[in-house]
Amino acid sequence: MIEPVLNAVSLHQVRKQSQLSLLDYFLQEHGSYTTEAFLTAQRNFVQSCAGYSLICYLLQVKDRQVRHTQFLTVSPRHIIHIDFGFILSSSPRNLGFETSAFKLTSEFVDVMGGLEGDMFIYYKMLMLQGLIAARKHMEKVLQIVEIMQQGSHLPCFHGSSTIRGLKERFHMSLTEEQLQLLVEQLVDGSMRSITTKLYDSFQYVTNGIM
Repeated sequence: MIEPVLNAVSLHQVRKQSQLSLLDYFLQEHGSYTTEAFLTAQRNFVQSCAGYSLICYLLQVKDRQVRHTQFLTVSPRHIIHIDFGFILSSSPRNLGFETSAFKLTSEFVDVMGGLEGDMFIYYKMLMLQGLIAARKHMEKVLQIVEIMQQGSHLPCFHGSSTIRGLKERFHMSLTEEQLQLLVEQLVDGSMRSITTKLYDSFQYVTNGIM
């Protein structure tokens, strides 16, 4: 099944064709920080980033070539991740190299207004709310994966640890306060991930992906 993503441009294209950072591209397309167009685009970006981050963490999406396989829609400005080639227990060449919970680059944070920005705080709040909401549906998610796992030869379903790991990532035993601390740790770890930076460098050297 193939679904086209209309009115979209990859982050690789943004960097290569405009020679602009992601934030500068937003400013060029939507005006200054205080314009309604920019604030709307920024909010859409933050909301979609929160959903993307949470799904990547829960389902362990890998091969996260942000500058290539995640797209920004032209209008409105959402982040869309395409090509979910590696999820759950599978990873490129089964190396498990990408150790961060999700991809969160400094460019993404800049668009959110920086580490102290209200929209960055909003991003973390959305992640917390999303995780709390997702926990209510954990059993349904596990049942779906268990059904798909039966008789499957796909590497993402191999091993008993697949279901166990998925269940653990819902953190059912944690309180809301503990979940908030977990979100802070996941965000901080993803921003500072050395393996993410190395993987991006590898993609640039081998495939020219900016």
